[in-house]
This record gives sequence, structure tokens and C-alpha cells, in this order.
Amino acid sequence: MKFTKEIKAGLIAILAIVGFIILFQFMKGKSLFTTDNIFYAKFDNVEGLEASNPVSINGLKVGQVDQIIPITEPDGKIHFVVKVTVDDNFEFSKRSTLEIFEPGLMSGKEMRVNLAYGSPMAKDGDTLKGAFKLSMMNNISSQVGPVKDQLQIVLKRVDSLMMNANAMTDAQNQQAIRALLSSLNRTVTSFESTSQQTNALLANNDPRIQKMLDNANLATVSAKTTIDKYGRVADEVDVQKLNNTIDKLSLTADKLNGIISGIQNGEGSLGKLTKDEQLYNNLNESSANLNNLILDLKANPKRYLNFSVFGKNSTPKD
Repeated sequence: MKFTKEIKAGLIAILAIVGFIILFQFMKGKSLFTTDNIFYAKFDNVEGLEASNPVSINGLKVGQVDQIIPITEPDGKIHFVVKVTVDDNFEFSKRSTLEIFEPGLMSGKEMRVNLAYGSPMAKDGDTLKGAFKLSMMNNISSQVGPVKDQLQIVLKRVDSLMMNANAMTDAQNQQAIRALLSSLNRTVTSFESTSQQTNALLANNDPRIQKMLDNANLATVSAKTTIDKYGRVADEVDVQKLNNTIDKLSLTADKLNGIISGIQNGEGSLGKLTKDEQLYNNLNESSANLNNLILDLKANPKRYLNFSVFGKNSTPKD
């Protein structure tokens, strides 16, 4: 069978296209001759993740990002479904997560499988829980942000204090400050004058001061006498007798507690009466019968009392 030139040209074109596709997929890191497992994860933000980025498990590359699919919800919210391929030689729990992370300061985004343990096992086509780890720069930014906000608050307060200081140094406030200082000077002068007068009184042995000191001395002596009197009363108390009285009261309380405990435990007549339900019921029944007998005796005395004027017994009639 002979091929025409047109057929040969077509076969060459087809082979060239297939070769180009294989080369293109190989350059992207994909292999057409392996059957990798496909997994999905949902993210609100992929943070620069791109297709063909590597997927690793414990630092070992086991697959790559195959596709990032944007999905718009009816309310307008956008999220992304990331499709990854993982070598089917690796099996892990469905509880594992797919995490976007940045391995270095200057490197691009990658994905890794954070292994979890326990059944069920992840199967081809399953959707895993997505996770995201901040990069070093983003982590620093997240920590610097609150510090920056606090610094702005401090600067605003400093600015407010400076404005208040400037307001205090205006002409009107300066006049008020000078008046305050003048009044303070007068007060200090008055204190100095009072101090000089006091020193003069003490130096001249003023009789008024001596009288005041004598009154204070009398008050001190009276207070000492009162304290001594209460001290003697406290000394006269017989501590031994007081302790004996307290011991007797404690012994009496112990005996009373013993009697109450015996009654509660069913000891003695009162204890049996409180604990023996049958005895209690019998006493109630006997009391009821005695009450009925007294009532019947009052109602029919002839039934129980037989007497005759002539010394003959009469039979009571019911």
C-alpha cells in the first residue's frame, strides 16, 4: 500500500501536534502516562497561587496544582476551587487539609498536604478542607498593624497635650498664673510671720502656753489612771474558774449530743418510738380504742356499771 504525499503530510502534522502537546505538558510538569489522584479544595483567597505550582507532603513533591477555578455565588461573593493532582502511590486520611503556604521569603506560593490520621481514606475526586498560612511578610505586617494603630493613638494624645500646653501659655492664662504665684507668695509670707510669733512665745515662756501644757499633762494622768483601773479588773478575774465553767458547759453539750444521737439511732424508749413504726401504729391504735371506750362509757354508762338499791344485780341491756 502506497501513501500519497497528502497522507504523509497529514500524518507528519498530526505527529507534530501530538509532540507539541506532550512537550508542553512536560514543561508544565504534567505527565500523560501516569494516573494521579485528583483532589479539590475551596479558598476565598489564593494569594498568588498559580497552576503548575508544586504540591508536597512532608517536604516531598508529590503533585502539582492543576487548575484554579473561580466560582461566583448568587450573592456576588467569589471563591476559588483549586484542583490538584497527587501521585496515587500516596494514601492519606480524608481529614487531611490542603494548605497554601510560602516556603521562603522570595519564593512563590506552594501547596502541601497536612496529614491527619484516621478513617476514611481520601479517594480520587474528594474535596479536602482548605487552609492558608500567612507568609513571613504577611505575618510581620499583621503584627506591625496593631502597633502602628497604637502609635497613632499615642501621637494623637501627644498632639492634644501640646495643644493644651499651648493654650496654657496664652496671654490670659499667663496673667492667671502670675496672680496664682503672687497669692502663693503672700501665703508663704504669712506662714513665716506665724512661725516668728510662735518662736517668740516659746522664747518668752508665755504663761498661756504653760497653762495649755499643764492641761495636757492632767489629761494624760487621768487617762493613765483609767487604764490602770481596767488593768486591775482584768487581773482580778479568776482565769482558772472561767476555764472550769467553760469545760462544764462543753461536757453538758457533749452529753446532750449523745442523748440526741441515741434517740436518732433508736436507743431507749424515745428512740424506739421514733424508729419503730409498728410500735407507733400500735400506740395510735390503743389510743383510738381508749378514746372510743370513753365515749361509749359516757353514752351508755349502764352497760359498764351495774348497781341496785336492794342489792340485786341487774343485767345491763344493750
